[in-house]
Amino acid sequence: GFSLDTPQGRVRAGRVIVATNGYSSEDLPDWLRGRYMPTQSSVIVTRPLTQVELDAQGWTSAQACYDTRRLLHYFRLMPDRRMLFGVRGGLLSNPRSEKRALARARRDFEAMFPSWKHVETPHGWSGMVCIARDRMPFVGPVPGREGLFASLCYHGNGVAMGSYSGAVVAELAQGRKPSRLYPQPMKTPLSRFELGRFRRAVMPPAYAAFALADR
Repeated sequence: GFSLDTPQGRVRAGRVIVATNGYSSEDLPDWLRGRYMPTQSSVIVTRPLTQVELDAQGWTSAQACYDTRRLLHYFRLMPDRRMLFGVRGGLLSNPRSEKRALARARRDFEAMFPSWKHVETPHGWSGMVCIARDRMPFVGPVPGREGLFASLCYHGNGVAMGSYSGAVVAELAQGRKPSRLYPQPMKTPLSRFELGRFRRAVMPPAYAAFALADR
């Protein structure tokens, strides 16, 4: 079994699910070391838009959208007519990095929607998404650790994929065959990134190259 120590006490369990995605640890368990890449995604949200403002930009859809950039933008008009606008980019999770990421999101928002340059974006946040070397999520038992399961690497699609994967890994942890589709790529253990623990060192030049390619 397993013993989990917390500041409030100790939890003993026969089976454990590691479902920490971009906030995972290199040593919990050791098998995860070098097998996931956390990267920042940032979102800003406007105040409610008037019909006149929507018409000025020619926006008529409530469909969620994204562009084809490597450091992509994603956006949608929410039910209360606030526009949500997100941007991929950034490698750190601290107040200074978040401030820069939100400022970049605002610049890109104004460039893509020039008729809304005057529209305030009073809300914004950022967090770490999680990328696998083979760009596929992993859901299943941790190799070599009986009773330990993991579910992570949703590549920015965690609202849907994380919920789906959570249902699958919960059934696996109960020793049941998943009632949902459980394709082989999701079962395949995560590969290690090149450079292991130093893998994030390659990301600044890679992001710079992606930014140039996106121009």
